[in-house]
Amino acid sequence: MHAVIPVLVFLAANRIAGLRWAVLATTIGSLGVAVDRRRKGQPLGRLMPIVTAAVIVRGAIGIATGSETVYFGLGIATKYLMAAVLLGSTTIGVPLAERAAPLVMRIPQEMAEHRLFRSTMAIITSIAGLYYVVSASFDIWLFRRSSVEGFVLLRFFANWPLTAVTLLAILVVLQSRLQKIPGVPPVATLVEQRRAAATNSGHTPIDESSRPQIDD
Repeated sequence: MHAVIPVLVFLAANRIAGLRWAVLATTIGSLGVAVDRRRKGQPLGRLMPIVTAAVIVRGAIGIATGSETVYFGLGIATKYLMAAVLLGSTTIGVPLAERAAPLVMRIPQEMAEHRLFRSTMAIITSIAGLYYVVSASFDIWLFRRSSVEGFVLLRFFANWPLTAVTLLAILVVLQSRLQKIPGVPPVATLVEQRRAAATNSGHTPIDESSRPQIDD
């Protein structure tokens, strides 16, 4: 539902008041979603401050120029930039997925040192990079052939299957390759162990010595 709100807000505001108000409303709506997630105690991720700043800057430029080409072009350029960073990290031998993996699942020492783990992280990073290339290229194709409202709506629905296919490919690669490393449990188990560790770290253990002693 959170992903739908900015789209609906943009379509309504653009139809009623035009592009500038649509950009303003969408920017406020996107920030409101982040605030609501934080208020509910849901994780925002370490990149949320950067994403929030990017949303604000893009919104400000969109309002200032009033240009749909500039506003949507910034989003497309950002996707290409992400693709370049991801694919570039793989090319130089430091795939970003390897750095991000400990945030998602537990990484046993024997797995981290295995060549299959490192090559798998490179493949996953490449898949993510290709996702952004395909997504940005489709955006360009669609933008040239649609109205503003058609572009926003069709892009939203097109991103669902593309994202689903990408995530499925990543899961298949993870499961099929990491299972070949001796002694490594299934990926689902590693993810659950990481989640459990994160949950437990949020609770402060009780110091037994601080409890009042009751004499018999």
